[in-house]
Amino acid sequence: MSVQPARTTRTQGERSAAMQRRLLDATVAALCEKGYGGTTTMEVQQRAGVSRGALLHHFASRTDLMVAAVEHLTRERIAEVLSLVKSQAPRKGRLEWAVNVLWGTFQGPLFTASLELWLAARNDHELLTALLPQERIVGQTIRGMAADLFGEEVSGKPGFSEALEMVLDAQRGAAARSVLRSTDTDDRMIASWVHLMRALTT
Repeated sequence: MSVQPARTTRTQGERSAAMQRRLLDATVAALCEKGYGGTTTMEVQQRAGVSRGALLHHFASRTDLMVAAVEHLTRERIAEVLSLVKSQAPRKGRLEWAVNVLWGTFQGPLFTASLELWLAARNDHELLTALLPQERIVGQTIRGMAADLFGEEVSGKPGFSEALEMVLDAQRGAAARSVLRSTDTDDRMIASWVHLMRALTT
């Protein structure tokens, strides 16, 4: 019985997916380092090492590229959180652990890139129009992820949705102020969010 040689070449679909990922990763990195104004298509091309034609083949406009980059990063971050739920969720102290993990989602490039786009959308109608439906989808996805994160014992309580929205808003605001404040207050803020979640879901 002959043995088939291992496939070493990628399909067109695999090459296309790899190219898109290079472009999206380059966009996120540029947003975090240079802000929205500095994340031009030329900047992304240079970081990704691709031609303008290759970029336009995958993303017709700068706005499409920006929104897709945040969507890409959101999927990755949520997948990471769900992986943590499966592998590291504790039997005791689940609520405290979940609040800490949720806060961690506001510490990385996803929030930085998203914040850049939110601020830019105030004066960019095209970007705002593209972001609004995407943000609704992201919000729904995050809420679904949070239900798994906190577990049925907490997420099944009548006050969970309200408590989650309040904590998410508080964490979003705290993360936006991170440029101006020290991390010394993190423990105190986390304790207050845990208290809020517990009070509203008991």
